Amino acid sequence: MTAQVDPRASVHPSARLGAGCRIGPFCVVEQDVELGAGGVMEPFARICHGVRIGNGALLGQGAVAGGLAQVQAAAERGRCRMGDGCRLGEYATVHRSATAAGETSLGDGVLVMAYAHVAHDCAVGDGAVLANGVQLGGHVVVGRHSFLGGGAHVHQHVRIGEMAFAAGGIRLDRELAPWSRAMGEPPRWAGLNRIAFSRAPEPGNPVRAQAALRILFRTGLRLEQAMEVLASRPDPESIHLARFIQGGIRGLLRPKR
Repeated sequence: MTAQVDPRASVHPSARLGAGCRIGPFCVVEQDVELGAGGVMEPFARICHGVRIGNGALLGQGAVAGGLAQVQAAAERGRCRMGDGCRLGEYATVHRSATAAGETSLGDGVLVMAYAHVAHDCAVGDGAVLANGVQLGGHVVVGRHSFLGGGAHVHQHVRIGEMAFAAGGIRLDRELAPWSRAMGEPPRWAGLNRIAFSRAPEPGNPVRAQAALRILFRTGLRLEQAMEVLASRPDPESIHLARFIQGGIRGLLRPKR
C-alpha cells in the first residue's frame, strides 16, 4: 500500500514515507525525514529536517516534530526521534536537540496532548502521557508510563521517574522519584502512585516500591544513609531507586514538612 499524499501538501523528494501513510492538506515533510508505516499527518502538521518517526504515529492538526531548539546558537541538524505509536495532539511541539550530537527522543506509545511542548534534548519514556499544555524545559527526562497533568511546567534538567504522576498545573523544579506522586503548591512528594501499578503493562511490585520509598522519605535517614540502605537491599525496586538518586542534579522533591 503506497502513501496517500494530499496534492496541497509539501513533501521533499528525499523523505521516506512508509506503507499506508496519509499526509493531509497543507502538511510539510522536510528533507531526510522518515515516517513509518501507517503514519498520519492531519492538516498543517510539520515534520522537520532529519526527524525519524516509527510506525503508526499520528501528528494532529498543526503539530510540529523536530523544530529548531529555542536556544542561542542551536544546531540546525540536531536529532529528533519518535517511537512507534506516538501521538502529538493539535499544535503540540517537539524540538530537536540543541547540538548536532544530541537527540530529543520519545519512546513507543507516548501521548503528547494538544498545545504541549517537549523542548530540546528531552527523553520521554515508553507509554508516558503529557496532558494538554504541559511544558517541558530542555534536558528533562520523563520515565516510562508516567503521567503529567494538564498545564504542568517542568524545569530544565529535572528527571521524573518511571510510573510517576505530577498533578495538573504544578511547577516542578525538583526531581520526582519513581512510582511517586507530586501534588500541591508549592509541590510536594505525596506518596505512592498506586494507579500506575494497575495500568502499566509490566508494573512491577507495588509493595516493594512503597517499602523502598518509605526508606527514602519516612525513616528520617539522611539521603546518604537512605541510599546505602536501598543499595544493600536485594529487591530490584530498591536498587532502581538508589540508582535514580545517584543520577540527579536538581535535588529530590520531598514530603511536606
